[in-house]
Amino acid sequence: MSKVRFTAFSDLHHHPVWFKTDAPERLTSIQQRAEEDGSEFLIHMGDFCHDVTVAEELLKQYREFKVQGFHVFGNHEFDLNSYEGALKAYNLKCGYYYFDNSGFRFVVIDENYFSDFPGVIFHYSERNYFDHPKGRDWIDPEQIQWLKETILSSPYPCILCSHATLEYEGGIKNREEVQEIIRASQKLPGRVMLCINGHYHRDNFNVIDNVAYLDLNSASFNWIPNPHYLYPAEWYQTIEGIGNQIIYTNPLSATVTIDTDGNIEVAGSKGEFLCGVTMEMSGNQHGRRLCTPCILDRKVKL
Repeated sequence: MSKVRFTAFSDLHHHPVWFKTDAPERLTSIQQRAEEDGSEFLIHMGDFCHDVTVAEELLKQYREFKVQGFHVFGNHEFDLNSYEGALKAYNLKCGYYYFDNSGFRFVVIDENYFSDFPGVIFHYSERNYFDHPKGRDWIDPEQIQWLKETILSSPYPCILCSHATLEYEGGIKNREEVQEIIRASQKLPGRVMLCINGHYHRDNFNVIDNVAYLDLNSASFNWIPNPHYLYPAEWYQTIEGIGNQIIYTNPLSATVTIDTDGNIEVAGSKGEFLCGVTMEMSGNQHGRRLCTPCILDRKVKL
């Protein structure tokens, strides 16, 4: 039996002029937890920062920590960066890749592509995410073929890591193509056991057709469309988007332990709402899932 333990977190959103996230302090706490829990590596599920030119120290902190860190691209990685600039800053050759660890294959997906017109596929870059709202969240055909080969030929069980969800409609647009690969893998050594995503700033865990899906809450806050004015007045003078945040007091992360017998354990984390400001107080709706300042513990056997 093979077993791996790792720390996963998401949506740190380092963007000092816009959000209050205290990202260096939150990252330090998450890294310390990973070390204490005996995690073999860390993986961030996207939206680490919005501008790599002002995140050099944070990226260095993540890159040089004694527990190795991996990145998944989120949509906001390209707010103020080109695709090529983000690749360079994150020390990646491509937005999608895989790595093997302790008898498991971790497959990192990059769904940050547009498909506005038939046969026209292009990557997010330099804030164009906001220019094509109907055509975003696609995996390009070349990557789909790569995913198929990488998963079905894997000698190890697979964990899929993406920013948007593969669990339900409204996430990755061509998710059904990936689901076909997941179904085809189930009787092979490279069977997909777990899919992890961020993006929605919500906590959820589900098992569908003997595959687990972990929706990771943000490490820092929930974003809301209608601003509130419930935080200290001075914050609004220096942080442009403070009114669009419901902030968590604690940095949220999950320690995930999985073995080849099908056991999956998620050790989550809990906090409170900063200054007691909740979704209900802000006048915004919760949406598909409740906004909570936590990642719950889970234990399941597939």
